[in-house]
Amino acid sequence: MGKSIGLALVLFLSSPLCFLLSMAQAPIPAHYDGFAYGGASPWEGSVLVEAFLDPMCSDSRDSWSPLMQTLEHYSPHMSLIVHPFPLPYHENAFVACRALHIANMLNASTTFPLLEFFFEHQERWSNKSNTRYIQSVYNR
Repeated sequence: MGKSIGLALVLFLSSPLCFLLSMAQAPIPAHYDGFAYGGASPWEGSVLVEAFLDPMCSDSRDSWSPLMQTLEHYSPHMSLIVHPFPLPYHENAFVACRALHIANMLNASTTFPLLEFFFEHQERWSNKSNTRYIQSVYNR
């Protein structure tokens, strides 16, 4: 009986602490932090696809075309938000992502053409030694 009273007392005294901790949580943001493709609102009753892409990543580049084909096919029922995600082992990835943010702030219609430009010309800014290292890891 003494243990149950002690447990009840601990639960009673810890409940205000739990309440205060729940109040300290960050609110849900009012908008997405990525770039909405086509300018459509992602809230309009469609399936939302969020892509985390690195402009200097060959895998991101290779996934872009199928993603665009899928978006065109399901266009009224699918929305796309692209989140720039620079990977640390891709040289110039952070600078490219920063350029996307700047382009989006200046003129949102230039964001996706710039991303496609980066995908088309990745070899100019890629790190060749990185490519050899990544290939050696895959060939183990």
